[in-house]
Amino acid sequence: MRRPAISRTRGVQLFQDESKTPGPPPKVTGQCSRIRATALLLPTLFTLTLGLALPRRAHADYDWNEIDLDNTVLQKTTKTSGFQGSISLGYLGTTGNIESTSLNGKILIGYRIHRWRTDLDLRMIQADTNQVLTDQSREATSQTDYDFTAHNYSFLYLDYLNAPFSGYDRRYTEVVGYGRRLISVADQSLDAEIGVGGRQSQPTTGTPRSSAIERAALDYHWKISKTSSLLEGLSIAHGVFNTYTESETSLVLHLAGNFALSVSYTISHNSAVPVGFVKTNTETSVSLIYSFN
Repeated sequence: MRRPAISRTRGVQLFQDESKTPGPPPKVTGQCSRIRATALLLPTLFTLTLGLALPRRAHADYDWNEIDLDNTVLQKTTKTSGFQGSISLGYLGTTGNIESTSLNGKILIGYRIHRWRTDLDLRMIQADTNQVLTDQSREATSQTDYDFTAHNYSFLYLDYLNAPFSGYDRRYTEVVGYGRRLISVADQSLDAEIGVGGRQSQPTTGTPRSSAIERAALDYHWKISKTSSLLEGLSIAHGVFNTYTESETSLVLHLAGNFALSVSYTISHNSAVPVGFVKTNTETSVSLIYSFN
């Protein structure tokens, strides 16, 4: 649908503090890119500030393949406290009979402290043909998780979308729910999440709408080899006025050092759209990624 070296694997290894004290372990926690709204980032920024005020442990040893080059994996692969992240950029330009440019970018940042983990995903895409804007979207997503056992966690999911070419001037989503790691082996993981919340939308045409929603998601990560990973994310958010479904499949290939190449294909579908807009959109993206921790 949608990110670099703090790695977490539920059920495969103990949490940082489990070897010292018995009992339940202690944690913090994709058309293409989009930039998230400041109002929705406040809870995440608060969590990060709180985490910085607490004692921190050493960073995990760097391993490019353990870095979540996609939001799906980033928030699922933190094993020690500290920051991790990635910056990706894709560009395509043509000249001649048709002059066009297409730019997409993404910034992903994750932080963990004890049982808490939080991640922030900023995305944007912009395209024009013969100096006429043909596509534009901005999205910001944040999710904070709390692990109450090795395989179970609760989460707070926040999302802001500005995609006028898809029919939305603004769309806000807030969901709280429960997540569980269904598969946790050396080279694969599968997480399932379900939650309830609200959605507020301002269509490009028509009146604003608000409704309660139910959201379910699956996040799959397959470490094919030391230099390649396959990521698949599927989510469905159902409300009274619209059901939004998104699938993002990404193949990440290590190039050298902290650099990698990502090829992704995203399909998104809205069950109800303003007049003049199509219900299904697809996006193919090739991006260069730089990861850091």
